[in-house]
Amino acid sequence: MSDVRYVILSDLHFGAENSILTALADSPDPTADPTRRSPVMSCLAECLADLIGANEGSEPPTLVLAGDVLELALADDEVAAAVLEQFTDLVIGDHPLFADEIWFVPGNHDHHLWETAREGLYADQLRSLSPTAPIPPPTHATALFPKQGDPLLESNLLTAVLQRRHKTTKAHMRAVYPNLGLMSPDGKRCVIIHHGHYIESMYQLMSSLNLLMFNKPLPRNITEIEGDNFAWIDFFWSSLGRSGDVGQDVNRLYDMLQSEKAVDRLVLTLATAIADRAPGGRARKWVTRRVVRDLFTHLVKHAGRFERHHPTNALSANAQKGLQAYLEGPLLAQLSGELDTVPPTTLVFGHTHKPFETTLNAKGFGAPVNLANTGGWVVDTIEANPLQGAAAVLVDEDLQVASVRLYDQQTDASAYRVRVAPVTDPDAPLVKRLKGLVQPDGGCWRALSEAVAVAVPERHRALATIIERSTSDGPSAKDKT
Repeated sequence: MSDVRYVILSDLHFGAENSILTALADSPDPTADPTRRSPVMSCLAECLADLIGANEGSEPPTLVLAGDVLELALADDEVAAAVLEQFTDLVIGDHPLFADEIWFVPGNHDHHLWETAREGLYADQLRSLSPTAPIPPPTHATALFPKQGDPLLESNLLTAVLQRRHKTTKAHMRAVYPNLGLMSPDGKRCVIIHHGHYIESMYQLMSSLNLLMFNKPLPRNITEIEGDNFAWIDFFWSSLGRSGDVGQDVNRLYDMLQSEKAVDRLVLTLATAIADRAPGGRARKWVTRRVVRDLFTHLVKHAGRFERHHPTNALSANAQKGLQAYLEGPLLAQLSGELDTVPPTTLVFGHTHKPFETTLNAKGFGAPVNLANTGGWVVDTIEANPLQGAAAVLVDEDLQVASVRLYDQQTDASAYRVRVAPVTDPDAPLVKRLKGLVQPDGGCWRALSEAVAVAVPERHRALATIIERSTSDGPSAKDKT
């Protein structure tokens, strides 16, 4: 039958001004407008309804949101929640497209939602203990393959948004982290869903520092990795950006990393602030500023080379190495710990904002691992990058997987075009069926491409405006030594 059983989306970044799923205010200042619905969002929902409406069975598919759903680092909470609500009005409202239980696999930008979910579970566990029982440590990860009776981690904030305007709905958001596993009915195939941040070394920085400073061995499994790094991820990518005026400055920092001039200015500001507080006279402060400036130049520019900023490869050499290590290390350990044998595996992830489909040979896996990247809905460069875009990854009842490439950035507006890309078997019935349903030259599919063709260059211009505003006055680091 090849009905769509799972729809996987990630990196929606609801509330972010650079997300094309968030409407911008009609003003010279590029700010998010939560009172208007993005045309791209409306078209996306219509396309999803078109695919799901073609299912032959009556059971609705399950929606899996693979992280960075809410933009908690770079947007106000109320704006992010309002834009999510616009989306839920379309897919959970009077004619729901999906099953009541929505799976949420947190990413780095909404990691704080995982923290609140796991702390809620921990509180419930403590309440259930006898007064004399020892207090156990909190959990840092959930089971890869959730089973009946496993503790339910509810993302209360996301569920509240789902239910606020739809009082009768039973829809809710169940949080799992950092991996969600799906198993085929015959046990011969599995799909793993992960946000993707742990393929980058930046998100395991605390583990690296522990090795460097205290000679502590690198973590062996996902619980240890998250235990080392959860506070760092939560601080910089979820919490810091929500801290009032500081959060606005963090937003500018992210944007400024696109520009050499802006980075120079940022580095000089940081170095001067530290030097002014250093003890000693003018000469000592001058030396301090030079040393700190050189150190920050290295650190900030390294931080700025996030995976999505590599313009020529779907995955950089470092990310390929990190992905291989993640597959052969913590993910394989989790699979081996829950299964007798490791079946053929497909890994679906996002984070990089660059969708692709390929295979990878990994030790411990009997067959090449199929890879599908969902891309993302934000525009975080000032020029078009053909590698950046977004996809909906679809899975049928047999866990065959296909990617509907909803857009790839183009320099020519007329070149935007939706297409279907196989992930597992190119001859699978799911792929053939999707190719018959997705008609890029007409209907909602053409409307989606036209809306994206307007929104993407609009975001390029908005980012250029933000960067120019951040660098319009004051000296750069090259002007002052």
